[in-house]
Amino acid sequence: MTTWSCTDSPCPWGDSVSNHAIAWPASAGPIGVRLGYTATPSPYLPAAAANGVTISIEFGSANVFAGEPLGSSHHYLATVSPGQSYEVSGLDADEVLSVQSDDSFGYRVTPTPGDPPDDDPPPDAGTPPDSGTPPDPPPDAPPPGDGHASALVTWTCTGSPCPWGSSLSGHAMVWPDGGYAIRARLGYTVSADVYLRAAAANGADITIVSGTASAYAGPPGGSSHRWLGTIEAGNTFHVSGLAEGEVLSVQADDAFTYEATLPPPAEDDPDDDPDPGEIVHSVSAFWRCNTPGCVSSDWTGAVVAWPSWAAYQTNARAGEMSRSVFGADGAPLHPYMGAWAEGCKVTAVSGIVLVIEWQRGTDSWRETWLEPGQSHVIHLSSPEDGAMIESHEGSTGFSAGLKNCTPQPIQP
Repeated sequence: MTTWSCTDSPCPWGDSVSNHAIAWPASAGPIGVRLGYTATPSPYLPAAAANGVTISIEFGSANVFAGEPLGSSHHYLATVSPGQSYEVSGLDADEVLSVQSDDSFGYRVTPTPGDPPDDDPPPDAGTPPDSGTPPDPPPDAPPPGDGHASALVTWTCTGSPCPWGSSLSGHAMVWPDGGYAIRARLGYTVSADVYLRAAAANGADITIVSGTASAYAGPPGGSSHRWLGTIEAGNTFHVSGLAEGEVLSVQADDAFTYEATLPPPAEDDPDDDPDPGEIVHSVSAFWRCNTPGCVSSDWTGAVVAWPSWAAYQTNARAGEMSRSVFGADGAPLHPYMGAWAEGCKVTAVSGIVLVIEWQRGTDSWRETWLEPGQSHVIHLSSPEDGAMIESHEGSTGFSAGLKNCTPQPIQP
């Protein structure tokens, strides 16, 4: 649900208007300004990024439009119905693309050419290298056994931005519960732990016994995960090179069987300052859209809450993205730190910690994911003016050590 709010002129459609639209990822450079309105989330994709993409509709229907951001009207390109696709081409350099509908719809957006060969790629499909060759098995790879069966899992939209529609399903490896597997990504909660953190994934050997599967890696909050390789039956893929904060998933459209050998989780290097500082415990939080006419469901998770005079209760975003934060008892929480967050050192003690650095009221931010023992110092980059310490959607809680995090009064 996108809302166009009048922030300038001429605003020919009144003070505000809302409908459903594709919200493009920040990495694509979308814009949200048109005819005096500011739209959130940003529904307009510049031609440089739009030309060549294919838009597929899975349920509902949507209309495709193009035109100049300040043009009085945008020209109609197509109506795309379930099971149909539309390839964007011929947009002028100064035009933008939008995909809109009065009702909700499910969609996929695929760059062309260069994506994996699947007609219906799994959620984390990225762009493979030009060679497209499957990975070679490492020397002395163990012979396949009977294998474990992949699980048919479902990504269900429980937060935002949910770029793949309300839900979708696919086959994936499910990782053992050892504190390193998660199931939250881009507003979705997955029905099983399909994402394995780098500390446990690097050094793993994954053998496909039957069927075919692809391995992907990237940060949990990344708009797409990069393709690591396609693993054919009888081949083994050795995981290496995942960066701190990334996760691994192994997915396919169809069922497969596999064997996985995981190394002991890597230990972090000792910190120069082993003292994590003051230990604080998160509280359960509910991000509630309580502005007039807003019907979006709550986001759930856990946060570090601050005194009301030192932090904001709301995110100051517009329309369906507006949220006020409440505790489990219904009392207001104030997790949005002001500019005083600069220099605050956050060390994860238990659970998974997410540090957000952002400009208040906007639809873009930076994410830093911390596992126990890892630290991050908040450094706000202009125009960023605040931060928040939270966790993933549906988190049951975490604890963190804080240093140089002295609350200061915020401007009302």
